[in-house]
Amino acid sequence: MQIINASKEICKQLFHLCDSLDNEEYAHCSSLLLGSSIGKHMRHIIEFYDLLREGSEIGEVNYDIRIRNVQIEIELETAMNRLDSILSWLDELSVNKNMSVYFRFNLENDEVKQVRSNLMRELAYNLEHAIHHMALIRIALDQQFPHVNIDPNFGLAYSTIRYNKDQCAR
Repeated sequence: MQIINASKEICKQLFHLCDSLDNEEYAHCSSLLLGSSIGKHMRHIIEFYDLLREGSEIGEVNYDIRIRNVQIEIELETAMNRLDSILSWLDELSVNKNMSVYFRFNLENDEVKQVRSNLMRELAYNLEHAIHHMALIRIALDQQFPHVNIDPNFGLAYSTIRYNKDQCAR
């Protein structure tokens, strides 16, 4: 399935990024990332995929309930192991299934809402979510770690990649 292959490609790009940084660069807090780090963005991406993987087994997911594992933020090896685990899950994924997504968008109370979804829709959400954070990571890389080689499409939405190709073809 196309969405699974695209998700694998994104995870491989993230794995390659981890392999191209040292722990200090990975955990470096940057004003370009509003005081965050590449590692914090990586943790955020990984935890969303982990939540979806776990939620796919029971048919429900709540992205608000995350552990926020600091080790993923500061240890490249931990991040790479988690990405490896996500890639293995994606390799085994073959069937779409219905899911419920729970969320809280109300600051006034803790009311939880439910939305019907499915695994492929949530995988698409995770893919776009990852690309958004990768775009932020790319800003930090370009400005602070220009020696790091990344895929030319790192952090670009698939629609942007297609648009850019069309513009070059004209």
